[in-house]
Amino acid sequence: MRSLSLTLILVPLLLVGAACKRRHSSNQTQVPASSIYAGDPNVAAHFAKGFYGVEQNAWRWTGKQFAVDLSPPLHSDQKGAQLVMKLAVPDAVIQKLTSVQLSAAIQGHNLEPQSYTKPGQYTYTRDVPPDKLQSDVVRIDFAVDHTLPPTETDVRELGIIVSEVGLVAK
Repeated sequence: MRSLSLTLILVPLLLVGAACKRRHSSNQTQVPASSIYAGDPNVAAHFAKGFYGVEQNAWRWTGKQFAVDLSPPLHSDQKGAQLVMKLAVPDAVIQKLTSVQLSAAIQGHNLEPQSYTKPGQYTYTRDVPPDKLQSDVVRIDFAVDHTLPPTETDVRELGIIVSEVGLVAK
């Protein structure tokens, strides 16, 4: 009877321990996401290239060329989606460069660029055709035509500030 009581106590503990290990190991893999926030450490791998580290737990500077990897939203392979990027063009960028043009491409398809001539917060929104959203993960390449050059105090080439980017179902 004593060994049966001990077994009834130990088996649930072992199951809970195994479940915790599984949960912990699944956090190590990249979770598919169709929208990502620059300050979220769980989606850092989606910022594929050209992004600098997180600042103020909320945003990232970009370089001249940068890219994200996103999972298309449900049914976007038939209906298409919208690419939505929340960004800021700092005053220092406009003062030094006068303007900056943002362009994007997905699966070799160029999206219409947008020029910014005033500092501020903006949302870059473009339609993405369904035939460019056929795979589980798509790379979206971005570029700005001008960047702030490195300085004595900051060796980075700075383009724009990104806080969020995603593919939204139509």
